[in-house]
Parts: sequence; C-alpha cells; structure tokens
Amino acid sequence: MLKIVMSVLMLATVAACEKTVDDVLVRQCGGYRVEMTFADDGDTMNANINGDALTLQRVTAASGAKYQGVLNDITVTLWGKGEEWSMFLNDEESFVCDAK
Repeated sequence: MLKIVMSVLMLATVAACEKTVDDVLVRQCGGYRVEMTFADDGDTMNANINGDALTLQRVTAASGAKYQGVLNDITVTLWGKGEEWSMFLNDEESFVCDAK
C-alpha cells in the first residue's frame, strides 16, 4: 500500500513540474520562450512568446491540440501531442519545444 501511495505522490510531483503555480505551461521553442495557459473549454490558448502576448484559437488537427493566432503579422501555430509541442511561424519555420 505504501508503494502505491508513494508512486501516486511521485507522479503528482512530476506532473506539477510541467506547470508553474499559475498553471502556465512553459516551453523553449528554438530561441523562443513560450508560456501557455488554456481556457477551461480548450477553445483558446493565451501565449506569451518572448514577452509578447497573444491569444490563439483552437483549429482542426488530425491529432493533438493545435492553436493559431497572429503576432506582429506572423501566423503562430502551437501544436501539442501528449507532452510534445511544436511551434510554426508562417508555416515556414518550425521548432521543437522542450520543457523548461
């Protein structure tokens, strides 16, 4: 029983490392620091990319969760599948996003 309780606590601790106290998911996408928060319904994401804030709308994806928005005339796409995230700028540049 103790092993089960300890396993659950350890998993909760690891999951908590993915987010800060304010439920902000932080990733490093190439040279961009990306902070993401999600609406309760999952339809929008608020992102802060290197200090610039924008709201992205959920769009259709074959798999995972995909969000798009415009920042300084650049279409930003953030696409997550499980714990893996990628960022695309104008569908020309792509970055793998690493956990911070």
